[in-house]
Amino acid sequence: MKKVTILFACAALLCASCGEDIESKAKVLLDEARVASEAQDFGKARMLLDSLKNTYPKAFKTRREAIKLSRDVEYGEQTRSITFYNEQLQQLTEQRDKLLTDFVLEKDTRYQEEGYYMLPSQTLKNNYGLTYLRAQVSEKGVAMITSVYRGNKAIEHKGIKLSVGETFVECNAPLHRYNSKHLGVHSERLDFRYGEDGGIMDFILSTDEDIKVTLAGRGKVEYTLRKSDCEAVAKVLELSKVLQSIESVSAMRAEASRHIEFIERNRERFEIEEKAPE
Repeated sequence: MKKVTILFACAALLCASCGEDIESKAKVLLDEARVASEAQDFGKARMLLDSLKNTYPKAFKTRREAIKLSRDVEYGEQTRSITFYNEQLQQLTEQRDKLLTDFVLEKDTRYQEEGYYMLPSQTLKNNYGLTYLRAQVSEKGVAMITSVYRGNKAIEHKGIKLSVGETFVECNAPLHRYNSKHLGVHSERLDFRYGEDGGIMDFILSTDEDIKVTLAGRGKVEYTLRKSDCEAVAKVLELSKVLQSIESVSAMRAEASRHIEFIERNRERFEIEEKAPE
């Protein structure tokens, strides 16, 4: 009986010794991770914490501390990301404001939640009665090109074709189509979103030669694209890129802020649980 008791005691001591040994080895990784975190080397800290979790799954005491540190690491990562996003947004905002000095915003707040930027040379009031291509970009960065037709006869054009010699692009799938008549003048408008325009806007950027525009439907109209309209497409796409970048970076900053709020709530709950009586 004494031998059995001694064996149990030895086993208990051995288990305790093994547990202490596992905890001590796990603590080495934890301390390394903490040093890396304090140095803001969050990638290394995360790698060490993952190694601790996988290598010493039964080091429960140390792993509890590791969970707390992992929150601090993620908090540090997200905070640093927000700083980076703020710097990006400042640069992008400066670029946007510089570009916008060439544009006007057309927006009817009674009907529109979002307006469109365009060059003054392309506004409707400066092209009254004319047939032309108009480029514009929404406040959120969506670039569009619009085929505007005005004439004494309706042609009901359903698409547009741009050509230089034998090379051409065309699109017959407008995002929006509007037709109207006022004082005997027919007005038709087709809107094409950039990326869904059959390559029209990119085609305009790709050549310095004269571009022939063909509107075909029940009737047919041809004209040469004005150089000022070609320049408008280039400026609109430049502004579009900056505005879309602002939207993208703002969304990433908002996501990082949500992560920080989540971490703070978890940290508060963890502290409450630690202080709670057994």
